[in-house]
Amino acid sequence: MMTTDLLARFRLAALKPAYIQPRFKTVEELMEWHRNEELKTARAVTIQNRQRRLEKIIGRSGICPLHKDCTFANYTVECEGQGRALDAARTYATEFGKTHGGFIFSGSVGTGKNHLATAIAKYLIKRNKTAMIITVSELLTNFRATFDKGSAVKESALMKDICGLDLLVLDEVGLQKGSEWEINLLTQIVDRRQLQLKPTGMLTNCTEAELMSILRERIMDRQLSGGVWVEFNWPSQRSKTRGKKA
Repeated sequence: MMTTDLLARFRLAALKPAYIQPRFKTVEELMEWHRNEELKTARAVTIQNRQRRLEKIIGRSGICPLHKDCTFANYTVECEGQGRALDAARTYATEFGKTHGGFIFSGSVGTGKNHLATAIAKYLIKRNKTAMIITVSELLTNFRATFDKGSAVKESALMKDICGLDLLVLDEVGLQKGSEWEINLLTQIVDRRQLQLKPTGMLTNCTEAELMSILRERIMDRQLSGGVWVEFNWPSQRSKTRGKKA
């Protein structure tokens, strides 16, 4: 039996082209490969569970249904500024992790800020990163909900999950009331994320001066450190797709 097995192995070896080399030369190499694959799988599952847990708390997916189909490929470029914005967003996504700097997309409504932010988030999620786009008001509402005695979610747990996201994008920045509690919470989130080398994106209709007066110097300094500011200074694109009045 053993002789037959050896002959079969020699025949197979003879049939194998010379340029094909075995991937593993020793049992130790094979076992090491298996261990690395198991670690990769475990990391991927941990990331998926973290994303799902936060999405369950917020009550929706990390990408709003309105923007779920937004990608870099279907972003409309009709002017030089839109081309620069697309290039900046795509570069930010492909080079994600090389810096902890965030981004600020500023401009009026309907100019495509959410589209490109969503494209960035979807790009990262497909590559086993965690990401969420959330309005500041929605974020504040979820934190206020933790103050209720019957809340199943603790403030510390929500803060941990929010700050643990690989990318957090805050939408409608500047529309909040700007109370001390709100500013302190946003400062705490941005600070904690910076310390963990987790970047934060911001979408706003405000100018830099207006944001500075609302968010104050500490948040803005953190946000702009190593980050990118892109101005969406062209007319709204929504009017082109809006239905005619009856």
